[in-house]
Amino acid sequence: MGQSFELLPVEERIQQYREMADATFLKAKRTEDPFSRAEFMSLASNWHALARQLEAGNPDPELAPMASQEADTQGEPHQA
Repeated sequence: MGQSFELLPVEERIQQYREMADATFLKAKRTEDPFSRAEFMSLASNWHALARQLEAGNPDPELAPMASQEADTQGEPHQA
């Protein structure tokens, strides 16, 4: 996919997460393999959870690793 959602404003990110959830749910409905269906449903649920977290005003967990990594490296000397 290669989409970079973190560059979008929060409202657009929420919309993109919802669209990804909807598309993944449709894939789940169309597949006949029970394992694949369960995996698609799990992915759709995770996309919806991301949207709900942003709507609730929580920071985007997709960006949390970058934010904590930046905080870890600020003020520390670079070691080679």
